[in-house]
Amino acid sequence: MSTHPDQTYLAILGAGLLQANLNALVLTENGPNQLGRPHPNHPGYRIWNGNLISVGHHDKNPFVLEVNAILPGRMYADMAHHRHAHLNPAGEWVRCHADAEGAVPITIAITQTRDQEDHDG
Repeated sequence: MSTHPDQTYLAILGAGLLQANLNALVLTENGPNQLGRPHPNHPGYRIWNGNLISVGHHDKNPFVLEVNAILPGRMYADMAHHRHAHLNPAGEWVRCHADAEGAVPITIAITQTRDQEDHDG
């Protein structure tokens, strides 16, 4: 069975992208440019841009419940989203499309601060 040169080229490109994404996944928590910083009360979660994230796409509802259990009382998360991030040329983690080179899937809980007037009542 012979492989068409275009198919071989696409397979090589696909393997290269997969390897880049796997390398980026390892770097998110172990490299010199880690994605956010570890959360002190939950080693599997990270703080990035003021929000709690978990590397990988996880079930959103249980993630929000777990996040709310470790947030201080004045803070909460009411929803989570599946996103992707990658290192830009400046070495900073930024949101990106799922098919971007080095894209890492993340689940992010948007953290908010409670309005004190609503609770002082």
